[in-house]
Amino acid sequence: MKRATCPSCGAPVLFRAATSIYVVCDFCRSTLLRRGEDLKNLGRMADLLEDTSRLQIASQGTFRGRHFLVVGRIQLHYDAGFWNEWHILFDDGRSAWLAEAAGEYIVSAQVEVRQPLPAFADLAPEMAVNIDGRRFTVTDLETARCIAGEGELPFRVAAGYEVNTVDLRSADRFATIDYSETPPLVFVGQPVSFADLKLENLKAVAGPSGDAVPQVGARVFACPHCASPLQIHSPAIQSIACDACGSIVGVDNENVKLLMRAAQALRETPWLPLGSQGRLQGVDWLVIGFLRRSTSSAGQDYVWSEYLLFNAQDGFAWLIEDQGHWNFARTLANPPSVSRGQAKFKYEGKEFKLFNSGQAEVTYVVGEFYWRVSVGESCAVDDYVCPPLMLSREVTAKEASWSRAEYLAAAEVGAAFQIKASPPQQTGVYANQPNPLTETHRRTCRLFWQFALAATIVQMAFAFIFASQLVLRQQMVLSPQNDEATLTSQEFVLERRARALLVRHATDVSNNWLSLDTTLIEKNRGDAYHGEQEVSHYEGVDEGESWSEGSRSDEMVFKDVPPGTYYLVVEYELGTDNAMAVVDKLEVVRNPAAWSNFVLLLVFLAIFPLVSRWRRNALEARRWSESDLGTKDD
Repeated sequence: MKRATCPSCGAPVLFRAATSIYVVCDFCRSTLLRRGEDLKNLGRMADLLEDTSRLQIASQGTFRGRHFLVVGRIQLHYDAGFWNEWHILFDDGRSAWLAEAAGEYIVSAQVEVRQPLPAFADLAPEMAVNIDGRRFTVTDLETARCIAGEGELPFRVAAGYEVNTVDLRSADRFATIDYSETPPLVFVGQPVSFADLKLENLKAVAGPSGDAVPQVGARVFACPHCASPLQIHSPAIQSIACDACGSIVGVDNENVKLLMRAAQALRETPWLPLGSQGRLQGVDWLVIGFLRRSTSSAGQDYVWSEYLLFNAQDGFAWLIEDQGHWNFARTLANPPSVSRGQAKFKYEGKEFKLFNSGQAEVTYVVGEFYWRVSVGESCAVDDYVCPPLMLSREVTAKEASWSRAEYLAAAEVGAAFQIKASPPQQTGVYANQPNPLTETHRRTCRLFWQFALAATIVQMAFAFIFASQLVLRQQMVLSPQNDEATLTSQEFVLERRARALLVRHATDVSNNWLSLDTTLIEKNRGDAYHGEQEVSHYEGVDEGESWSEGSRSDEMVFKDVPPGTYYLVVEYELGTDNAMAVVDKLEVVRNPAAWSNFVLLLVFLAIFPLVSRWRRNALEARRWSESDLGTKDD
């Protein structure tokens, strides 16, 4: 740390960072250049625009476990508003920049780039740019003007100088190319949340109860057109739409100017009144802005509402209402890399499908916004869905941004903001509305597999625990020359009662038929069980095509057969279509496994998941019928 005295006013000044060669005196606003042990006064620095940023010189925080101190700031202005670049110093002596814009915080540091970079004029939103082997996508192109600076800075800052800047993003990095020098300066870093920075020594504004909890206060002033009171809640706010006269007012310090008179024939009454407070996803939000947007498809206009939410720590979020359906949306710090018109892509392990593409236009606006919004403002929009999530891309001539939306039930929104009025009527199946039949289908499928497993276990128990037993296997020759046409099998013993006794005839009959009259006889008691069967099989070749019909085998079952010694008497009649003898492989099986009932049970059980799947897919078909890109397969 180097201490010195301002040559203009005598006030003490500090150089904490070794890289700081300029400092702006806190008392007289002189810009001082460090030359060895001497300070040279380069003139008075312009005044900063008043804002309600919670950061200030000497604020402290943590980034990636490293403590830092805020030692300087540059304030820059561009067409849509302004942002702050805070110069921060880490404990190890290295310095970086903490950008604060539209409720987003980004920590970055200058890096050396070996490869040549494209000219500013050659860049466009969503263009791919390689920076030392890492692929980035252009998200914002701006010509910014320096307003002023304060504290310690590594280079001279002069009010009014203009610089072309390009913001780029990759999956996990943020980059800025500063074209104020040749070759351009490159800064690489990453977005970070306010909470993760663990900031201390912030500006403290007393709350309504007089507490000392740091928070952002609201600024109130009059509309320059109708004198109605207007209020600003965030330092990032750049325009306010007056609810009384419809004028859109640009905010510049405490002074305002009329940007345009919005020709709004009808006044809208938001369902969520401006100023409403509610808690969503663990954060307390304040409704500060409302706008209506529309798009056209197949000659039909589709209109929806968007509410801008604000929290002093968490920045901005959106509540979107369309056809009575609600979504909670926030800007994506690390957007996906997707080509225009790409049908689907994967992001964070989920597959998103393109649902709608079009041009969205602002038709009505009231309240506060962090950019200079205007009626008629338009952008290209692509919506990708993976219910209950939606990723939306918005592209203008200068900017490309992504947001992540999650579907909310209307009752949840009403409860969060304590709105008693009935919500807008819900119609249709929304793009990212969760399919309630999906979980029903999952439960039905789980039950199917549970019942199918239970049925399989029971079937296996009958097949193996109560195992079937082959009690007779004998081969018989059925000859057409046998006058008696009666054969008797060998004897077999049933030691226990058989719930079923299967008699199977497996023959080699060919181009003939066979009639079988089988009698099961108990040797000692004379009990008899009778059954009749017919077997036939024909085959041949017709015009080069082989054909066959019938079956060479057949079986019958005798129920509840008591124990005993048995034999079979088989009377047969062999057809005259073929004079060849027939070999019959006779088998008798005690307690055979009955697979037909098992199969029928599985078929019956399968009806339920099939019907459930049909109902689920029918709802998906209704969803995709609302898409301007046609129906998607499930």
